[in-house]
Amino acid sequence: MIDQIAQLTDRGVDVDVYSLDRGDEANVSRTYFDYDMRSKLVYLDYPLPWLRRFLQAWPRALYLAQRQPRVLLRALNVFRYRRWAFSLKLLYWAGPLVGKEYDVVHCHFGTVARDFVHALDAAGIDAPLVTSFYGVDVSRVFRDEPPDFYDDLKRVCSLYFVMSEDMKRRVVERGFPADRVRVLPVSIPVDSYPFSARSLEGGDALRLLAVGRFVEKKGFDDLLRALAIVKERSPRPVTCDVVGGGPLDPELRELAASLGLDDVVRFRGFMPVEDVIGLFPAVHVLVQPSKTAADGDME
Repeated sequence: MIDQIAQLTDRGVDVDVYSLDRGDEANVSRTYFDYDMRSKLVYLDYPLPWLRRFLQAWPRALYLAQRQPRVLLRALNVFRYRRWAFSLKLLYWAGPLVGKEYDVVHCHFGTVARDFVHALDAAGIDAPLVTSFYGVDVSRVFRDEPPDFYDDLKRVCSLYFVMSEDMKRRVVERGFPADRVRVLPVSIPVDSYPFSARSLEGGDALRLLAVGRFVEKKGFDDLLRALAIVKERSPRPVTCDVVGGGPLDPELRELAASLGLDDVVRFRGFMPVEDVIGLFPAVHVLVQPSKTAADGDME
């Protein structure tokens, strides 16, 4: 997403960024800072405790009452927006959008787009909506949520991007119009990944690299078990740097230790993408396991 914003900016496109959650800048790509994306970013989060949310909503409501009373009335219309209005979310979401004019609105993840549909409508933003699906939003969501979960999004969205033909099949089976679904995998700036020839001499160790979030669908547990087999059977020493982090971090480290992989696996933690790219020339193979998680989440 950061690369998309940067490349759009380079092409003269004015980009505003809205986020429903606050992230951590500790390991963000340097491109984020080079393009001063913080200045383009507006957080639409809101206090979770109801009383605090209610009290902090008053200044927003007064502002809209003075500047855009119609937007205020729409944001509080529980008959039209149901729980999105009753929870006061639309006061927090629609306010920053008031007075904005856009040629295109692009939502990343279907679950975000589903919510943002109501914010756009309440704020009176009339622009084509594009949605990119990535994984959990068209796997676990399809299993756990009712069939009408995406009905509002289907009604207004102009175009859907998916990562693969299999993902397209899944969303079309769920009622998304096939003529508006496009397969468009996430791209990379190839020039940022310099080529270098790899070779193995004599007793050189085979060096592997794996990168990703430590969640079940990424298959890092399978990778560790496979490395234990390789360590036992391979005549050549093997090492594997694992870059990333997430909820399964303690579990994966414990598994690696139990499999006797302390001399094989090195956990590197989260790293900015530029630092990850810097690791590539020193490794022979990038390993990217993947699987369907027990809760149905998949790529």
